[in-house]
Amino acid sequence: MKQKLFFLSVGLFFVVLESRSQTSETNCLHYPYNTQVGMSLNANLLSKMRIMPQSDYFRSHPSFGAGLGVYMYQRVYKWFGIQIGAESNVITACYSETGFFLDYYGTGGKKMAVTGAFTFPILFNASYYFNEKHGLDISLGTAPLLRFPGNLGKAMGYEDPMGYGFSLDNDISLSIINLYAKIGYNFLFKNKNTLGAAIIGSYTAGSYTEGRYSVNVNGTRVERGNVSLRNTFVGMQFSYGFSMKKLLCNP
Repeated sequence: MKQKLFFLSVGLFFVVLESRSQTSETNCLHYPYNTQVGMSLNANLLSKMRIMPQSDYFRSHPSFGAGLGVYMYQRVYKWFGIQIGAESNVITACYSETGFFLDYYGTGGKKMAVTGAFTFPILFNASYYFNEKHGLDISLGTAPLLRFPGNLGKAMGYEDPMGYGFSLDNDISLSIINLYAKIGYNFLFKNKNTLGAAIIGSYTAGSYTEGRYSVNVNGTRVERGNVSLRNTFVGMQFSYGFSMKKLLCNP
């Protein structure tokens, strides 16, 4: 009788252990890695350059930007984690001539000035994998921006007195209050590396660079005002992550 009870107890122990193991493996499918480093590439549609007051001689348009970056992800609890990164970005300001300048130069095509900036995304992340291949990635946080030294006015003004000129005064400008968000899809490889595609968006409460503009006709100033740029955009991001710590999870 004692032998039967012993073997029955041992059998029940292994049944419970196997059940806990299967439950742990099932849960671990949802968060298959603890630590990951990766790289990202994004293309975005930027908000228009702001002109105050509204100009009678030119207008601004939405422009395009792009960025290349690296990031590190650390899982904190289950499928929740923190992601920090650094990105090098190309930022453009797009505008076109109207009125007098359109008649004088005979072209109405868009012109573009280019500058650059670093951004530093700091994101709270939720990564949930439905199975061994497909997952959902949602992130929300901030992305402080540091603009490269430079003067957009050199690319935007004319040398002759029939044209106009810009002066963006801040050689280096830091913008801290940026709301940054993304939602996307991750494909999980057998080695736990990931390939992702996401929709990203950023909103900046204030401008990260400001300046003045003036319009001259036959050497006479006929208009002047202020211009500013904001890091507000929506775009697409593609990323590849290398899972460094592939310990599945803590049951």
